[in-house]
Amino acid sequence: MPKGSLHIPRFLRFGRSRPPKLSTRTLYLQNTHESKNVSVQGEGNYVNYNANSSNKFMAELLEKTIPGAAFDSSARDPPPRCHPGTRLAILARCLEFIANAVDEQKIRWVVGAAGVGKSAIMQNVADSCLPSESLGASIFFSINGRNEGNKAIVTLAFQLAAKCEPYRQFIEREIARNPSLFQSSLSVQFKKFITEPFIHDPLLHSIGRILIIIDGLDECDQLHTQRELLQLISGHCSTYPSSPIIWMIASRPEPHITYFFAQDHVKAVYEKEEILVDSDEARDDVERFLRNELARIQKEFSLGSRSQWPPEQDLWKLADASGGLFVFADTVIKYIGDPVVGNPTSQLNDVLKVIDTHPLPNVPKEQHPMARLDMLYAQILSKVPEKTMVNTRKILLSMIRGIDWGWSTESRNFLVLCNWLGMTCDDAYAAVRHLLSVLDAPPRDQAHLAELRSFHKSFIDYISDFTRSGVFSDIEHSRFNVPFEFSSRLLMALILVIWVMVFVARIQEL
Repeated sequence: MPKGSLHIPRFLRFGRSRPPKLSTRTLYLQNTHESKNVSVQGEGNYVNYNANSSNKFMAELLEKTIPGAAFDSSARDPPPRCHPGTRLAILARCLEFIANAVDEQKIRWVVGAAGVGKSAIMQNVADSCLPSESLGASIFFSINGRNEGNKAIVTLAFQLAAKCEPYRQFIEREIARNPSLFQSSLSVQFKKFITEPFIHDPLLHSIGRILIIIDGLDECDQLHTQRELLQLISGHCSTYPSSPIIWMIASRPEPHITYFFAQDHVKAVYEKEEILVDSDEARDDVERFLRNELARIQKEFSLGSRSQWPPEQDLWKLADASGGLFVFADTVIKYIGDPVVGNPTSQLNDVLKVIDTHPLPNVPKEQHPMARLDMLYAQILSKVPEKTMVNTRKILLSMIRGIDWGWSTESRNFLVLCNWLGMTCDDAYAAVRHLLSVLDAPPRDQAHLAELRSFHKSFIDYISDFTRSGVFSDIEHSRFNVPFEFSSRLLMALILVIWVMVFVARIQEL
C-alpha cells in the first residue's frame, strides 16, 4: 500500500448491500429498466412489472428532488476532496464508525468552523462508501441553489429507488395510493419513505447497511427545517435501534445545531467528530497540501527545477498564515497557480504582502488574492440581522483594536468586553450568534474566564480592510468613538457615585 494512503476495509471499498436470501415467494427484481414488460410468477404470486411505467415514475420523482445535491452530481464536479495523504485519521474514524455502528448510536456529527474542509471529508467518505452499485444516498446542501430542505426526504428516496428495485416498488405503491405525499410534511415523508420501508418491510429491513450522508446542514434554507430533520433522524435512531441506516451529518457549529446535539435525549444516538482549526494534525495536513501543490506549480510553470521554489522561508510563512484552515491554503494555491495570469512568482509576492498586512492599491475586489475566502466571510456576515449589526460592529472593532486600548491580558475576557462596550451579555451573545462559524465565543457561564476570539486571523484581516469587507468605512474614527463612549459612561458613573456619597454624608450630618 502506498505511503500515506488510507486503507479502506473491504466492506467499504465496494459498499454493496447484499440482498437477503429470498424465499420462493419473494419477488426481487434488479436491472429491469431496460426490459419492456416483465412478468414473474411463483407459488401463487403473480406480478406484472412494466418498465415503461417505472421509468415514468422515476422521471416524475426526479423533478421533486434537489437538483445536483448527490455526491456524484455533475453540478458539483469537480467536488472538494481531501488532498492525498491528508485527513487520514479523521477518515479512518468515520469509516470505522460506518462499519461498526450498532444499536441506536448510528449518527456521526462532523462539526467544524467555516473552511476547515468538512465537505471534502464527507466527499471522500461518499467516494469510499457510495459507489454506483451500493445502497445509500447523499445530500450536499449549498446556499448556491442546493438548499431546499423541504425536498430533502424525496431527494434521498429518489437515490435509494434508483439503486434498489424493491424500494422503488415500495414507494411507487405508496405514491400511487396517495399522490399528495409530495406535498406532505417532512415528518409524513420521513415515515412513508424511510421508517416504513426500512423498519416495517421485512425485505428492506434485512437488506444490509445503508449509508445516508447529509453535508452542510446549516446551509439548508430554513432553521426550522434543519431542526426538524435532526429531530426525525435522531428519533428514528432512538426508536428503532435495529434500523439498517447509518447517518453522517456535517455542519458548522451554529447555535441551534449545537444546542440540539447537547440535549440529553440525543446524546445516546450520535458520536461527535470535531474538526479543529488549530490542531497539530490540521496544521501538518495543510503544510503537506501546500508543499505538494507548490511543487506541482513549480513543475507546471517550469520555475527553475535546480533551485527550490518558493524559498523555504516563504513556504513557512504560507503554512504559518494558513494554520489548519484548508480554505485559506486552497485560496492561496488557486491564486498563485492561476493559469490565466501565468506568473506564480508575482502572485506569490501578492499573497505574502497580504499576509504581512501590506495594502494592495488599485487591486479590484474580485482580483484580490483572498477574493475566494472573502466571498465565504461575506456570506457569513450577511446572516447578521440588521437589528443587531450595530452591536456586532462594535464587538468586531474591539477584536481589531482592543489590544491598543491598554487592556491587561488578565482582564481581557468576554464579560469585560461587554462592560467596555456598554452591552448586556444578552446583547453581546445575540450580536455574535450568527458568527459562531468564524468566532469562538465562550459559554455563558465562562464569559468571565475566557475571551472572544477568531478561529483564524484571516477573518480579522478581512473585516479590518474596508475595501474587502465594507464593515468599517473609517476604522480610525470608529476606533476613537468606542473607547470615547466607554470613557463617557465611566465618567458619568463616577459622577453618580460621588453625588451619592456627598448626599449620604449630608444626611448623616443632619
